[in-house]
Amino acid sequence: MATYYNITLDSNIPHGSDILDKPCRVVFSYPDGSFSYAYTGTVFAWPTANTVRIKSATLNIEAAWVGANGGTLTIQTGGGLAYRITGFVKM
Repeated sequence: MATYYNITLDSNIPHGSDILDKPCRVVFSYPDGSFSYAYTGTVFAWPTANTVRIKSATLNIEAAWVGANGGTLTIQTGGGLAYRITGFVKM
């Protein structure tokens, strides 16, 4: 069963970026610079310049956000774009 999230990013995605219906990865970086498991999902909507909606069968942002323990949460979208996640809402 898929989980759906609205994800707020730290900056706007450039107009014309090809990210919809593409795979994405959410990666958690710890304060020491190491990385956790990369969760995969799909960006299926882009409602505002700095918000995307994703769905994933494996993603649990709530647990990973707490697990990052002061680290950062980053979404890597198609085309090599990467954005720090500043907030999320499970739908």
